[in-house]
Amino acid sequence: MKKIIYLSLLASCLISLGACEGSEYDLENQVPEKFHKILYLNISGKQEMTLYNTEEDNVYSFSVIKAGSDPTLSAKANITILSQEEVDQQYSDLEGVNYKVISPNAYSLDNSQLDFSAEDGYKLVNLSLKPREVMTAIESNPSAIWVLPLYVSSENDSINATKNQLFLQLKEVITPTIGFKDSYVNVKAYTYGLVSTISEKIPFKLDTNNKWDIECGFMVNNEYISQYNNTNGTLFQQLPENTYSFEQSMTLPGGTTSTDLVVKIEGSQLQPGDYMLPIKINSVSRFEISSTNALYPLAIRIMGTQLDRTGWTAEANTEELHGEIGQNSGPADRVLDGDLKTYWHSIWENGQHHDLPHELIIDAQKEYTFTQFALVQREGSNYVKAGEFLVSSDKKHWETVGKFSLKRESGSQIFGITPTKGRYFKVLITESYSGTNSALAEVYAYGLK
Repeated sequence: MKKIIYLSLLASCLISLGACEGSEYDLENQVPEKFHKILYLNISGKQEMTLYNTEEDNVYSFSVIKAGSDPTLSAKANITILSQEEVDQQYSDLEGVNYKVISPNAYSLDNSQLDFSAEDGYKLVNLSLKPREVMTAIESNPSAIWVLPLYVSSENDSINATKNQLFLQLKEVITPTIGFKDSYVNVKAYTYGLVSTISEKIPFKLDTNNKWDIECGFMVNNEYISQYNNTNGTLFQQLPENTYSFEQSMTLPGGTTSTDLVVKIEGSQLQPGDYMLPIKINSVSRFEISSTNALYPLAIRIMGTQLDRTGWTAEANTEELHGEIGQNSGPADRVLDGDLKTYWHSIWENGQHHDLPHELIIDAQKEYTFTQFALVQREGSNYVKAGEFLVSSDKKHWETVGKFSLKRESGSQIFGITPTKGRYFKVLITESYSGTNSALAEVYAYGLK
C-alpha cells in the first residue's frame, strides 16, 4: 500500500513540474515586477555638513543605487529638492524646529536626471555648494537651521521609501586654518655627553583639502616659556640661538594637507637641564592661522647621569615604624632600597597623623650637581600629589630648586630642576591625594659628579 502511495506522489510531482515549466518558475513570475529594480540613495537621512570658505565651491558627492532581482534592467530617476512647504510639513512642524531651505543660488547639481543602462549599478551625483551664499543665509537668520533636502523619485521605477531622502543640514561655514598638528608639551629626554645632533620633525597642516601652494612663515616666541613656567611650575629655559636651526619659510604644496618643519638642535652644546623652543606660525599666504595650534612648544631634557645611591641614607619628619613592618615598609630608607614593592609611609598607626608638609631628606654622602629628580608612587596607593625639591650643602641652608606634580600612576616620574650643587636634597610634600597620608616607593637623583 505504501509503495502505491509513493508512486502516486511521484507522478503528481512530475505532472506539476511539467505544468510549471516555462511559466510559474520563470524569474519574472516568481518575483513581483516592482522588485525587479529598486532605486535608493547610498547616503540617506539627516546629515550635518560644515562648509569651508575656500572661495571655491564645496563638492559633496553621493550615489543613487540600482538594485533588485534583475540588475540588467534599465531605469530612470530624478533628484529634486523639497520645497519649504514640504519641509515644514514633514520636518519643521513635527519636530518643532525652524528648518529653512537654502536658496537655489547657493548650490547646483551636476546631474538631476539619471538614466541607468543595463550595465549601470549606480549613478554618481556631485552637489556643489557655494560657501559665501550659505554664509550669507546663516548670518541673515542665525536662529534657523539651514537645509538642503534632496529627494530621489521615478515615474516608472520603484524607490526604497526608507532611503529616498538626503536631508543635509548646513551647520556652519568656516575659514580653513593652518596650524601644527598638536600643541602639547612632550618632553623628550637625552643623556648629557651621549647626544649630538637632535632632529625633530614637527607636522603642520591645513584642515581641508588643499588645491594651492601655501607659503607659511615661522618664528620663535620665547615669551611663551615664562608663561608656561608660571602656569605649570616648570623650569624650562630658552635654547641658545646658536644651538638650533629651521626654515623660516616653507611651502605647503597643493595636493597635500600636511608636511613637516624640521628642527635641528646641537645637543652636544647643551648643559643638563630643561629647554624649550616655542615655534610659532606667524604668516600664511592663504586662509588663516589656527587660533589653537599656532604654536608648537618643542621641549627637550638633557639628563644628568643617574647617580649611584650606594651608601646614601634617608630620614623623614614622619614615618610609620610599626604598622607597615609586615610588608617590610614604612621607614624612610625604603625609598633607597631599589625594591618597588617596599615604600616609605607617613605615620598612621593608632590614629596618629602628621600634618603636611611631609619631608624626606636624602644624604648623598658627597656633593653632586643635581640636575633632575625622580619619584615613584607606592604601588596601588598613589598618595603623593605635589611639592618641592630643595638642595643643601650643610643641611641647614636650603635652596628651592624645583617643583613637582605627581600623576596617580606607577613608574618613575622625572622632574627637571635648576641644576644645583649640594650634598643633601629634600623632597617636600605639600599636597596629598589622600588627606595627610604620604608614601613613596623610590627616590632617584640625576646629576654630574
